[in-house]
Amino acid sequence: MKKLILILAVIITACNPQTEKETASTPEGAGFFLPSPGEKYVVATDAVTDIWMNYINAHNKRDLDAIMKMESDSISIDAPDGSVIQGKEEHRAALDAWFAAENPMWEVYWAMPYKAVKNGAEWIIAGHQVTTTVDGKEKTELHMIDGEIKDGKVKRFFVYSKDIPEPPKKEENQPATNLMEAAGQ
Repeated sequence: MKKLILILAVIITACNPQTEKETASTPEGAGFFLPSPGEKYVVATDAVTDIWMNYINAHNKRDLDAIMKMESDSISIDAPDGSVIQGKEEHRAALDAWFAAENPMWEVYWAMPYKAVKNGAEWIIAGHQVTTTVDGKEKTELHMIDGEIKDGKVKRFFVYSKDIPEPPKKEENQPATNLMEAAGQ
C-alpha cells in the first residue's frame, strides 16, 4: 500500500509541473529608499547605460535637439547648487547658456544601472569628470549623477559635485593622491 501511495504521489507531481513563475526566483535585491518602504534594488541592463551614454554624448556634441528628444517633457534636474530645472524648455535654455558661457565637456568614468524590485523604476548612477572653460582657463570637477530612465527617456536626475584639488607636488615613488590618479588617468 505504501508503494502505491508513493507511486501516485510521483505521478501526480509529474503531471502537475510548476509554472515558470513558480520556479523562477524573484530577485531579493539590496539597499533601501526611505520614501518607498521595503523597496530593494538589483542591477539593471546596459540598455539603461546606453541611454545615458547617448545622452551625455549629445551634450558633448552640443546637439540640443537630440538632447530634447532623449528626455521626458517633464524632466526634473536637481543641480549641485540647489536649483531645480523643470521641463524641457527650461533645460534647453539653461544648457544653451551654459554651453556658451563655459563650454562644458563630460567624460563618464564609471556607471552602474540599477532597477527597483517592487516598482520597476530604472536608474543609473554615474561618475563624470566635467571640464569647463571660462576666459581660457579650464576647471575640472567630479559630478556624480543619479538619473531615472523611464520609457527609454531621461525622466529626472540629481547632480552632486566635488572640486578636484590641485595635486601636491609629487616625488618619485609617492603613492597616488586621488581616484583618477590611482586609476592611471
